[in-house]
Amino acid sequence: MNTLLQHRTRLANNPDAYEHDLVRVKGTTAPKHLKQCGFSRVTGELVNKFVEFVFETQERRPFFHVEVEGRPPFCWNAPKHWNEPYICYEWGHLRSRNQNEDAHQIENLCLQSARCNQHIQTSMNVEEVLQWLSGSRVATRINDVLERRRELFQSPEWKRLLADLEGFR
Repeated sequence: MNTLLQHRTRLANNPDAYEHDLVRVKGTTAPKHLKQCGFSRVTGELVNKFVEFVFETQERRPFFHVEVEGRPPFCWNAPKHWNEPYICYEWGHLRSRNQNEDAHQIENLCLQSARCNQHIQTSMNVEEVLQWLSGSRVATRINDVLERRRELFQSPEWKRLLADLEGFR
């Protein structure tokens, strides 16, 4: 098993570290997460669009991704995946499932590394994380991604996706 530093260094040295797991993520999105949002048996093309839209708002990195030049990334996998040279994504909920009965909504989902989901968000709502980490690089990252998400959710492309998904309710 690799140490955490070895794992982070492998991520930093792998140009495909943030893209590799998207195929698996796309395969698990519809049967679990979109279904929990009320959409059953969604087609592959709509799932791909949804994942790509969300991932693009995150600059094709985990939601809480922070890098400092010359250092390994400050996002990583759960220890059982430290041998993997890529991020194993988890779907996170910006409004925590542990605090909100209505957390299973399509615009509440984001892609996170295990470290992000378990050690930064830690079952808090994203607004609480912003208060906790106010002024930090993580808070800056969150605000940037949230702004891109707001723009996406107001776009004609997103509205078209939602209209197409309505056929699967």
